[in-house]
Amino acid sequence: MSTYIDLHNHILPGIDDGPKDINESVKLARELNARGFETVVATPHALGGKPAPEKILTTLNRLQEALVEEEIPLTLLPGSEQHITPDLLEKLDKKESLTLNNTSYLLLELPMLQPLPLFAEELLFNLNKSGYRPVIPHPERVVALQMNEHMLFRLHQLGALYQVTWGAFTGLLGSAAQKTARFMLDSSLVHLLATDAHHPDTSLLKIDKAALVLDQSMGQSYSKTMLTERPKKLIAGDFLDLPAPKYPESRAPRRVPFLSRLFRA
Repeated sequence: MSTYIDLHNHILPGIDDGPKDINESVKLARELNARGFETVVATPHALGGKPAPEKILTTLNRLQEALVEEEIPLTLLPGSEQHITPDLLEKLDKKESLTLNNTSYLLLELPMLQPLPLFAEELLFNLNKSGYRPVIPHPERVVALQMNEHMLFRLHQLGALYQVTWGAFTGLLGSAAQKTARFMLDSSLVHLLATDAHHPDTSLLKIDKAALVLDQSMGQSYSKTMLTERPKKLIAGDFLDLPAPKYPESRAPRRVPFLSRLFRA
């Protein structure tokens, strides 16, 4: 029996760009459970303390009750995907923003298409100094990181961990995301993996092919570590013993996709 854990999922109904109602959420839960997931951290998009933690928790409890009624053995844990803002540390300290299952780990979303905010490095440093462990979701899709791979190392030095989307390794998120995810894998910068699923019919739930690709590259136990062992430690708030990053001695510049060239201009 699989006991997979998903750390980044937009399963809550009517709260962000995930399921529009509880029926769609139940359908997504059923799909997740059928694919081996037993625990899901619900991480709706959040900005500036909204939606409020109380709303997230109320919605989560309502959905959990529905899953019990439907006899779907899926445990929901609280969380959020916090968009980066200069006052995030203050919001966290005031309990106005949710971490992952009330641990020191939190999802910290960077802008996808815009440059990194000028305050990003200072915020990461201060979060780490205050005892928080920021986890950057889908870094492989952040154009600023696709264009400047050295920034991946820089942000990690400041305390950031990275959670890559499973589908990136099979090309579901485009060639640029796939190349960045592969670079991160080769550089020991893939710390966590998650589905980032928003809807029950999404191809992001097809993790089997990605798990096979990763096991072939990293060893047969790699996907098990990423699906069970490492996320289990995270939701318990335990320390993650991670490998040191591997800095490339030299790397020839690769072609930048059209969107990235436009961003650079």
